[in-house]
Amino acid sequence: MSDWLPALGQPSRRVLSDNVLDELRAVIVSGGIEAGQRLRENELADQMGVSRGPVREALVRLQQEGLVVLERHRGARVVVLSRGDSEKLYRVRRALEELAGEYACTFATEADFDRTNAIIEEFARSSRRTTTPAAAANWDMRLHDSVFVAAHNDPLYRAWAVVRSQVHYFMTTRMMVRPDFNETWEPEHRYLLRLLCERKRTEYHKFIGEHVRGSFQRVISDDLPQDEGRLARVAEPVDHDNS
Repeated sequence: MSDWLPALGQPSRRVLSDNVLDELRAVIVSGGIEAGQRLRENELADQMGVSRGPVREALVRLQQEGLVVLERHRGARVVVLSRGDSEKLYRVRRALEELAGEYACTFATEADFDRTNAIIEEFARSSRRTTTPAAAANWDMRLHDSVFVAAHNDPLYRAWAVVRSQVHYFMTTRMMVRPDFNETWEPEHRYLLRLLCERKRTEYHKFIGEHVRGSFQRVISDDLPQDEGRLARVAEPVDHDNS
């Protein structure tokens, strides 16, 4: 062993905590655990067949992603987004999406465009009659992920990664599947890709702002009061015309 190397721990613990993190994140963003539900370390550890250490590490990381709240002497619970939370999340996502499009229009390659197009074509071939909220949110997140990859901007992608899980959770739990989802998702995203391919930065900037605002407005319910910490209407009016 080289003298300059520090004492390194076994990698199995890190890998195990990553696996626990992935499992917990997936079940939360899919809506499998209700907002506000308590997450008890011992119960999770028993169910997953691991010690409490990896579970504890995963919960800390999920707090950093905005999916879990850790409360002193009370443990962890799944986050409940308030009206203010949802508006802040929408505005941050919109700003990041606009910047991603600006960079993608400048730096994206044909391979990047092919990757995004492949997601759209996969959706077009899918059986959409049984589309679930989780599946619909997955389609949308994969598509927008591909735009951030196409931006070729590492700091921007890291900023997106910070809010990505919470955006995914928002879209799934607020029932992204709507009556017109199958009819509107494909043409909207084909238009999005066309603007990128044609490097139309100004048009893309306007479209993505309307697109993100419209997506959020369509999944926010009017009957969820703010004082109960639930999602409610974003203050900004919608003018998205599904163009």
